[in-house]
Amino acid sequence: MTVGRAPGRAAAPRAASLIFQRRFLPLWLAQGLAQVAYSALLFTLLIVVLKATGSSTQTSLLVLAFIAPTLLVGPLAGVMLDRWPKTRVLVVSNAARAGVCALLAILHQHVVAIYLLSLLFSAASLLFNPAVVALLPALVPRERLVDANSLYNLTITAGQLLGMVILAPLVLKLAGVRGEEAMFATGAAMFGAAAVLSLLVPGEGDSEGPAPHLAAMPREMRSALAALRRDRQAALAMVHLVTGNTLVLLFATLIPRYMEDILGISPDNAAFVFAPTGLGALLGLRVLPWLALRLGRQRLVPVGLAGIGVCLVGLALVQPLASFMARASGPLNPEHLLGLSLLQFLTMALAGPLGFSYALLNAPAQTVLHERAPPHMRGRIFAVQAVLASSFSLLPVLFIGGLTDILDSLAAVPGITIVLLLIAAAVGALAVASWPEGSRGRQTTP
Repeated sequence: MTVGRAPGRAAAPRAASLIFQRRFLPLWLAQGLAQVAYSALLFTLLIVVLKATGSSTQTSLLVLAFIAPTLLVGPLAGVMLDRWPKTRVLVVSNAARAGVCALLAILHQHVVAIYLLSLLFSAASLLFNPAVVALLPALVPRERLVDANSLYNLTITAGQLLGMVILAPLVLKLAGVRGEEAMFATGAAMFGAAAVLSLLVPGEGDSEGPAPHLAAMPREMRSALAALRRDRQAALAMVHLVTGNTLVLLFATLIPRYMEDILGISPDNAAFVFAPTGLGALLGLRVLPWLALRLGRQRLVPVGLAGIGVCLVGLALVQPLASFMARASGPLNPEHLLGLSLLQFLTMALAGPLGFSYALLNAPAQTVLHERAPPHMRGRIFAVQAVLASSFSLLPVLFIGGLTDILDSLAAVPGITIVLLLIAAAVGALAVASWPEGSRGRQTTP
């Protein structure tokens, strides 16, 4: 079985108009609420674990708890997703996560309980995003898949901004000593609302048949991998999506340490410092259809990767950059204009382009997979993406905290500086490797 050929590009109505379609609106609202709650919960747990243990290694273990269920049962779950009603998957996933949030409000003072409940939370989340992605072609016309994917990724990015950078820090600050309980209760309410909205998502008659026997599941997953191997563009899109997911996990893991070691301020202030990341991503996703029509979707991906690499280098070297600028202090110094330190100003100035560049990576790659994946294999293919993302991010995320701790004790510069430079080098190498494919992709796209 081969993966289908992508259609030509055509001008499409604005992505925002999809929100007003009755078939699409409940799915979009459920995705948005769940994404905000998910991101806020992850950020809150990272802060709780870091404060309780003072160790970056422990925060890496927390992220590992979020990854582990995908590695263990992701391939089997992807096969089941192609046979279960996807709307039912959305309802069950959100209801289960609401229950876990309620338990976290009671047990969050125990680090071991946090790890165990994070495993349950991740298991409940396992099929949510693959189900949303697999539903899109059934709810929107094929010629609007670029718009739908742009809106899907915009919602994820906006959810990460609202959750990690605004909602969680805001609730933690306003609620004071009861901030953690308040955040977990808020998350439970948001997941509960998302479960109710999921009941309104139209069914698409996507159950292919009875669930296969356990012994047949590996064969069905191998068929999805074989389809990807036969299609170079789809395989490259999968690599780009896995890279994007890995970068998000690494970024979430490193933000608290970056705030303390580089900027010298509390991680709670991430709401202010990294707000431009989300704003840049929103801008990038807003202009993405326009850029795709003029440059070609596949050329956007290496450009986005290169931009991410450059921004990561800047974030790694923000301290020497600030020292250099301080020697040339003048009336335009941000301390005079905005009341910001040079470190904060430079970080915010780099965060915006970082978010914009990330928007050029994920949405085009996901659209390629949507267009080229056979309808009856979409659940498996996007589950494969989740498994590969978790697999390839496992070692970096697991060891990134420990590596940072070790480098702190050995190097003359903060360990996180060296870690960011290593990540930037890897992203830059992938951008170089992807560029020839992106150029050919543009030439063959009508």
